Amino acid sequence: MFVLRAQPVPAPIPRPRPLSRLFALCLSLFASLLISCSPSPPPLHLLAAASIHDAAKELADLYTQRTGIRVVVSAAGSNTLASQVLAGAPADIFISASSQWADEIERGGLAANRIDLLTNRLVIAVPAGNRARIHTPSDLTGPQVERVALAGEGVPAARYAEQALSALHLLDPLTAAGRIVRAGDVRSVLAYIERAEVQAGIVYATDIARSTRVELACALDPATHDPIRYSAVLLTGRSAGPDPRAADLFEFLRSPDAAAIFRRHGFEPAE
Repeated sequence: MFVLRAQPVPAPIPRPRPLSRLFALCLSLFASLLISCSPSPPPLHLLAAASIHDAAKELADLYTQRTGIRVVVSAAGSNTLASQVLAGAPADIFISASSQWADEIERGGLAANRIDLLTNRLVIAVPAGNRARIHTPSDLTGPQVERVALAGEGVPAARYAEQALSALHLLDPLTAAGRIVRAGDVRSVLAYIERAEVQAGIVYATDIARSTRVELACALDPATHDPIRYSAVLLTGRSAGPDPRAADLFEFLRSPDAAAIFRRHGFEPAE
């Protein structure tokens, strides 16, 4: 007699369990984290003469708003900035308050392109109220004047001021009397005047336009000094060529929107 024995039923093949919602969420967050941690493009560096800082900052902010490219603006005397560029500091565009320091950059082989960008005017400014009663350049030698502020030697504003005072035969008398006070840059000259630490100072017309604590004593004849022209230089840095993003920003400096910003700050486009 044959006895049939029951065959064991094979266990079902295990199927992969679907990812839990929590695990899927964690995976998604991890992927997002990896994306957010990926390196972002470095910012562009715009080095601008101290007298143009406010306009350059407004222009950079507009460019960032339109393109998403961050622009870092650093301002100081043009001579200081040129020295930094020549020493290898991070820089993509340099705006100098004179052609002299743009020439230095070209001689250093670091200029990919260069344009005359803006013009300005030189003026004698005094603290609000003008207690020293300065109305002409010759008044700077009067007994009521003890200190006259100029930018530091090598700064374009100082060179223009020295040229003007020399042409008017005022530089030697003021120097001999010990009346010349030096500041780091033209914005520092403006600060001296605002705090009434000097009776007068020589600055750009655009500088007094931004302050309510100084007033115009008189303008200096443009014929007494070199033309004031701001040069913009597209830099090559130490690489084979300029950053393409910097080249686009350089072109933006010459756009109608940029010109409107410059004019709002008292500058005029160079012809």
